[in-house]
Amino acid sequence: MTQNIYDDPEFFQGYSQMGRSLGGLDAAPEWPALQSLLPRMHGLKVVDLGCGYGW
Repeated sequence: MTQNIYDDPEFFQGYSQMGRSLGGLDAAPEWPALQSLLPRMHGLKVVDLGCGYGW
């Protein structure tokens, strides 16, 4: 029995083929709505403390 769902090869295979896994944020359908909530971040340094999609 796996301890983490991502350790299950069948689950991970499907997960790794999701649009956002292949195309990043541009392939995530919710990204435009989330991006509109953020200030312009060009030139800023940020720390990403999350993992995975996390939203």
